[in-house]
Amino acid sequence: MPTDIEILRSLRNGLPVEPRPYESAAGSLDMTGEELLSRLRNMIEQGAVKRVAAVLSHRRIGLQANAMVAWIAPGEKIDEAGRIAAGLKEVGHCYERETAPDWPYNFYTMIHGRTKADCEGVIEHIAEKTGLSDRVVLYSTREFKKTAPKI
Repeated sequence: MPTDIEILRSLRNGLPVEPRPYESAAGSLDMTGEELLSRLRNMIEQGAVKRVAAVLSHRRIGLQANAMVAWIAPGEKIDEAGRIAAGLKEVGHCYERETAPDWPYNFYTMIHGRTKADCEGVIEHIAEKTGLSDRVVLYSTREFKKTAPKI
């Protein structure tokens, strides 16, 4: 029986696009699709895996504008801001980070849109709903790598 790490390594490059992808993936691990799904569910329940999900290539599906927005969020507002921003379909990543002496930004959102104007609309929506105003917007100009982490 394969270890959890062996299972995750076998899946890191994705599942086949077919009617029963877990069955196909499980065959190379010498297990059934149901066994594979059971092991994945167990890893999720234990907290070792957050979720199993599709990873989109944003530019290939028409989302040409990608804005990383770094916000200054007071401690008492960050949880509410996180809930608001994370609930938006245009926000792909939303997280808190430590500040630095010359970088006061502690709250980040990655926004995807068809155009910069789309992203700006989402940024304004977040600002309005959260009350946050201090921010820096960094637009992607070129993608060098987009892969799942290797374990």
